[in-house]
Amino acid sequence: MKARYAAWFYTATLLIAGSACSRDSVPTMEDQLVGRWEWVQSASPAVATPASTGHTVEVEFDRRGRARFFQDGAMIGAARFRLKVVGNGWRKSQNLIIYRGYRSQQFYTVTGNKLILQDSENGKGGNIYYKGKHANRFNEVAGKP
Repeated sequence: MKARYAAWFYTATLLIAGSACSRDSVPTMEDQLVGRWEWVQSASPAVATPASTGHTVEVEFDRRGRARFFQDGAMIGAARFRLKVVGNGWRKSQNLIIYRGYRSQQFYTVTGNKLILQDSENGKGGNIYYKGKHANRFNEVAGKP
């Protein structure tokens, strides 16, 4: 009889522990992307930074599926977007932003406060963005006051 109760107890414990680690605690693709990102470097075909170009560039993604693009603090464009995971089973899947009305689509990777955007037609290089305090620290290292 005790063995039967022990089995139920362990099953209930596993279910409770599993629900504590719900999917709500893992950020979704959209949650990772939402926010204002400051461009710090492009790697294709030659390295470019805000200091070398004389321009600041920012992109802002919101939860309603809108992206806004800024250069030197002024909005230069906006588009609706949706997110999609693409892969063919053989290769690692990639995250894709599909824009309506502005540069059709880009692959993206978010790691902490670092965003890498890469045009889907161009397999080389990419643009690196940071948000928050990391962007300011990177700009100081790159020579931007």
